[in-house]
Amino acid sequence: MTDILRVRRREWTPDIRKRYALVAVLPAIALLAVFVIYPLVLLVIESSQDGFEVYGRVLSSGSGQKAIATTFTASLVATGIVVLVSSIIGWTIRTTRRRWVRALCWVCVLAPFWMGAVVKNYAIVLLISNKGVVNAGLRALGLDPVQMLYSTPAVVLGISYSLIPFGVLTINAVFQTIDLNLLRNAEVLGSTRSGSIFRVMVPLAGPGFIASGAIVFALSVGFYVTPVVLGGAKSPFLATLIQANILQYFDLPAAAALSVILLVVALLVMIVTIGLVGVGSVRRAMTRS
Repeated sequence: MTDILRVRRREWTPDIRKRYALVAVLPAIALLAVFVIYPLVLLVIESSQDGFEVYGRVLSSGSGQKAIATTFTASLVATGIVVLVSSIIGWTIRTTRRRWVRALCWVCVLAPFWMGAVVKNYAIVLLISNKGVVNAGLRALGLDPVQMLYSTPAVVLGISYSLIPFGVLTINAVFQTIDLNLLRNAEVLGSTRSGSIFRVMVPLAGPGFIASGAIVFALSVGFYVTPVVLGGAKSPFLATLIQANILQYFDLPAAAALSVILLVVALLVMIVTIGLVGVGSVRRAMTRS
């Protein structure tokens, strides 16, 4: 009994041993390899069977150039809208003292998460169609209706609405780390409220803005349902062009090449983001969300 009591008990520690950690992450690594890395390798192989001839063909074709230009332009505009709106909502959540305002903001932000992609887009259709709420209001005011559905601005609206939650969650996490006393001190020293926001808050939240924009842009370039529902089946977006190459033209190498282009652009955006703000800033901005 005395010998047993003399045995030194190992102290509990929250750190997991390396061998146990490796065993714990093996299933995730296996799933990543099977469902992500392997399909991406197949895409690259399919698109490069004839060297870079397929890439030259899709990049030189009129439909490919139009789809690339439309997709990236719409994604950039949607990214700007999402970052701006998310900043306003996130700053309201951070600074308001009224709980009901904060709760209302969160409900509006999280509402898109509760609906499927088709439901969200058809809700926008009901708003902007020829007989929708917006045009009904214009007619009530004696104005002519506006053709908004099946256009690039409609797609931008749908993408922005779907991605605002991602922007708010990322930017608000950065806002929560900002000490509001810094802004009050700036106002005490003579700065205006808007001046304190642009000179204190914006620089501190800069990495969050950039990380949020990178996430939103990388997600927006791959949207498929939104361009089809709000832009029409023949809307000039990369996702719809990829679908047409697969199901209509049976041109799998061209579809694979366009998919690789989307992937490369998303990776370049992340690399540029890391280069602008640094690895640590991007990691903190993303993990806090």
